[in-house]
Amino acid sequence: MSNRRILFVKPPDRFLDDEFVYQQLGPHYLQSFLEEKGLCSDLLVLYESPDVRQARTEGLADPADLSLLCGLFLGHDGASTDLPFDLDLFGNYDVVGMSVMTPQAPDAYQLNSLIRNAFPHILTVIGGSHARYYQDRVSKLPSEIAFDFIVPHDGWQPMFEIATGLAPSDAGSIILSHQEKTLTDLPAPTRPAHLMERYNFSIAGVPAYHTVTALGCPFTCHFCESGIESVRTFSPSMIDRDLERMSAVHDQLGHQQKAVMFFDDVGLMSPKQVARLSELVSHHGFNTWRAFTHAYLVVKHGATLLEPFINSGGKRVGIGIETGSQRSLDLINKRNGKKQLVSEHYEAIQIANDLGIAVDAFTMIYPWEDHSDLEDTTRLVEFVASNPVNGIDAVGRPLRNNVDSTI
Repeated sequence: MSNRRILFVKPPDRFLDDEFVYQQLGPHYLQSFLEEKGLCSDLLVLYESPDVRQARTEGLADPADLSLLCGLFLGHDGASTDLPFDLDLFGNYDVVGMSVMTPQAPDAYQLNSLIRNAFPHILTVIGGSHARYYQDRVSKLPSEIAFDFIVPHDGWQPMFEIATGLAPSDAGSIILSHQEKTLTDLPAPTRPAHLMERYNFSIAGVPAYHTVTALGCPFTCHFCESGIESVRTFSPSMIDRDLERMSAVHDQLGHQQKAVMFFDDVGLMSPKQVARLSELVSHHGFNTWRAFTHAYLVVKHGATLLEPFINSGGKRVGIGIETGSQRSLDLINKRNGKKQLVSEHYEAIQIANDLGIAVDAFTMIYPWEDHSDLEDTTRLVEFVASNPVNGIDAVGRPLRNNVDSTI
């Protein structure tokens, strides 16, 4: 059994206004898993400098020129180096794994082509949501940009097999599809301080990092690809360890206050679960936090659901209110076949705001909608945006609701 030299790569996020908002956690979960098995790996975070980004958006730079990118190299020994894009760096490795979201795919494809042409010995791997939801497309890429391995689901076991030479080595793109039955025995992701200090995200005025407590979603909304994936939760000890690591990085970077966001779909689902998370958040010294919940749960449980969140410093919740049109809400299957009322969205926002919690709401506009549907959604958006919140942030400013709208 051979141990191959591994480099994980995060492609640039050209589609974001700020590339350093949310840590792309996939490679960090894999790094810690491999490290537990005695296998080291390095990480390269590719990104655009502000000058290059501005030139690209103004049409003055080639949007596909990888040589204009910067890279933050994070070695397994703790070393950190900022460097311009350098193809020769990849020649030091046997395996290059990329965690790819669909907007990152053009850069990932181009990088893969460069690596395959310059270093035929390197095994390249694509994982992440693009490999999962567009597996058929990825598996049919032309030979000059095709990946050696496609990992459409969990990457822990496949990456171990690739790293140790246990994976099959037939010609062509090999699909290594594996799903862990449970996530209870996995280690917390790596949290390199040299990377985390780059991230610029706050909750109620407090610097924040994000994590997840589970993969998958218990709901089957028709517009969402994740709705087909069953929920698998990480162990309480893993979440505890991850919060401990993030808290330590906050301290290391000199943050006077610290926040965390739980970025999964099952954050605030029941009073018992909220109480458990609240206890962990408080235990590790976080001043505030944010998580996601559902309107019908806020209406059903009210303060019983939200008081532990409030008592542990919680200031903001995310709620997918989706639409102000009852017709559209019925069509998208928001509650797995059960009736969801638009009036419950209004009520949930009012309950949260009265308790001092600001709402980050999410709405969509759907292909079938007419002017009447849009008027209904506009009315709901205006309500969210204007409804007063009975609370202030960490620096004394009035909390305000926020709405993200997607077409």
